[in-house]
Amino acid sequence: MGEPAPISLDTLTEQQQEALASATLIAKEAGWKLDEFSEWTLLRFLLKHRWKLSAAEKQIRSTAAWRAEVGADAIRASIAAGLQPRDWPAMDRICPHVLLAFTNLPTDDGDRLTYVDANDVFEVDAFLNCATAAEIFVINLYVLEHASYHNDRRSAATGRLCRWSTHFDARGIGMRHISVRVAWKFRPCLPLADNFYPSLFGFMLTVNAAKAMAVFWSLVSPFVGENAKQVAILDTESSPGALLSRAPASSVPTCYGGSLRRLPVDEVSRLPAPPERFDYGAAYPNELGRWLASGLPAAALPDPARGGGDEVGETGISR
Repeated sequence: MGEPAPISLDTLTEQQQEALASATLIAKEAGWKLDEFSEWTLLRFLLKHRWKLSAAEKQIRSTAAWRAEVGADAIRASIAAGLQPRDWPAMDRICPHVLLAFTNLPTDDGDRLTYVDANDVFEVDAFLNCATAAEIFVINLYVLEHASYHNDRRSAATGRLCRWSTHFDARGIGMRHISVRVAWKFRPCLPLADNFYPSLFGFMLTVNAAKAMAVFWSLVSPFVGENAKQVAILDTESSPGALLSRAPASSVPTCYGGSLRRLPVDEVSRLPAPPERFDYGAAYPNELGRWLASGLPAAALPDPARGGGDEVGETGISR
């Protein structure tokens, strides 16, 4: 999870600057295809290992080998070239089951916010059947690379380390949605962030959680360790305005107590489908979906029977 104090390249000591330069040489030697923002990537490895270069080197080398094996460098390059979430492999089949709104909206700490809402659209069986385990793994690579690249790009623009924070509206998610089968399908993805994307995450805020889930977390979180401080799971009573303690009102949708009435124009391209082809209110009958729909142009879906564009499914997603 995130470090409590802002990290800036300008505030690094001479010894830390030397460690970062050495880490860059190590990564290049290991075959890592670095880009203009990669010094921020490597800074994260040094932070994780408390600036112990020998410890960071092991993870940098293993990460470089893994990236070559799974093609992560090519994915990052495609994202740098402008690839958007709606163009990711299998995204058209996965996104009907969960609404992901990736944004650059800042938290109080300057991290980037992603909004998630699965109420009224997530069902275990349908989700398990929408994509293979291999496709789930690949889509997770794209999510992680998207977060990593845009975190690094924002870091370079602001001069301070930026992380990825999430706001998950768990309203409607209950015990029937807790499935060992889902966990098993995601099993290969679970260690990826810890192993290959250190210091990627800021806070993870879950609101409107079932009371049992919130109580359980309150009991176990003291024993989870330092990282638990960045995770909060709140029941419905404790949720109103919770994000406002971590982000400015201008970054928080009105449906969550903020002043943001519509998604900024430059953020719309990050949505899982183009709004002119997609009815967000109908596809996602939940808080986030209705809020998005209220600030987006009405979908004007073509009629395939009249030869108007691609075939469009029930949710409005091209297939």
